[in-house]
Amino acid sequence: MAFTDRLKRCFKLRFAIVYPFAIYAVFFTHPDAQSISQGIGFVVLGLLTRLWSNGYAIKLEKLTTSGPYAHIRHPLYFGTSLVLIGFIIMLKMYLVGILFFIVVVSVYFRTIKQEEQMLEDKFKDDYLDYKKKVPAFYPAVLAYSKGEKWPFSFERLMRSKEYKSAIWVIIFIIFIYLKTILLVQKLPMNNRLWALAAIAVLLAATDITGEIIKKGKR
Repeated sequence: MAFTDRLKRCFKLRFAIVYPFAIYAVFFTHPDAQSISQGIGFVVLGLLTRLWSNGYAIKLEKLTTSGPYAHIRHPLYFGTSLVLIGFIIMLKMYLVGILFFIVVVSVYFRTIKQEEQMLEDKFKDDYLDYKKKVPAFYPAVLAYSKGEKWPFSFERLMRSKEYKSAIWVIIFIIFIYLKTILLVQKLPMNNRLWALAAIAVLLAATDITGEIIKKGKR
C-alpha cells in the first residue's frame, strides 16, 4: 500500500475517531494495577480474535465461512469491540469510554451494512443463507456447516498486517502500565519495568525497521 493510500486510510472516519480517544487516554486517565488487570483479558481476547479471523478472511474473493466466520459474521468487529471494552476498563474512563464506544459502533454499523450489501450482491443466495443462520455480532455455538472450507493460513495473516495493530496495542498497554507505576503511584524503576520498556522499544523498532526494509526493496 502506497504512503498516500495509507494516509488516506488513516483519516477515514472509522480510524480518525480513535485519535481523540487515544489522546484522552494518554493525558487524562488514571488507571491503576487493578483496572489494568481487569481489562487486559478483554484486550488480549479481542486481539486473538482478530488475528484468528485474519488467518481465514478472503475479502470478496470467496464467501468466508471458515474458522470464526462459521460462528459469527463479523469476528473482526467483534474483536475490536472486545479491545475497546478492555481499554475502557483498564483506563477507568467509563463515561467517555461508553460514549466513544457508542460512536464507534454507529460508524462501524454503517460500514458493516455497506459490506454486507456488497457480499449479498456478489454471493446472492449463498450469502443470504449464511446471513440467516450466523449471528452478526455474537458467536453462535453451532458452526455454519455449508460453504467452502479452508484451513488457517499464517501467510494470509501476515498479508493482512493485523500483527502490526497487535504490536502497537501491546506497546500502548506497556506505556499505560509504566505511566501508572511511575507517574501515578510514583514508584521507582526496577528491573521488571526496564524489561517492559525494552520490550516496547524492541517491538516498535522491529516494526519500523521492517517497514523501512520493505520500502527499500520497492
